[in-house]
Amino acid sequence: MTGSVPHVETDRRVLPWMHTTTGWPGFSGGDRTTRFKAKSAYHRTGFTSAQTEALYRNLADFGYPGALIMLTTFGGAVNTVDEAATASAHRDSVLKPHYIGFWTDPEQDAEQFGRLRTLYRDVYADTGGVPVPDERTDGCFINYADADLADPEQNTSGVPWSTLYYKGNYPRLQRAKRTYDPGNVFTHALGIRP
Repeated sequence: MTGSVPHVETDRRVLPWMHTTTGWPGFSGGDRTTRFKAKSAYHRTGFTSAQTEALYRNLADFGYPGALIMLTTFGGAVNTVDEAATASAHRDSVLKPHYIGFWTDPEQDAEQFGRLRTLYRDVYADTGGVPVPDERTDGCFINYADADLADPEQNTSGVPWSTLYYKGNYPRLQRAKRTYDPGNVFTHALGIRP
């Protein structure tokens, strides 16, 4: 275009490498300083009436645009694979909800974490605050690693985080970890324990 002047960003910020390479540009408008917390679940059925009420109550009370639930359909060919064939054992679900909160002010971290934790706990109140493998739900999606699942104050179900993510495949993953990473070099809060 004739006469247009390109916008040049002059505000520079130093950010950790991981923060700059992970982001949700579709949700956060490309602002790499956006903070977020995510939780997940697998559902074998739709939401119960109590869960739907918890969703409405919490999202209506939030009163800010940074909270959302993304509902992803799930199943089809994915559900034809035996649950022991890969690390991902969730093979009979129809829905994968993602519970997400976005904000930019670090001073709001505790408040925003608390809101999302309350929402999630309320939706899964009947099963200890998490989507345990049962007739309605089937654990969580590891791509949204959530250290709250290993916290006994947040997960009162008695089902360990490793079962929520990997179900019966966790012992096999531990054997692979002992073989290929016996020193536990590659790890994080919910990394496979040797």
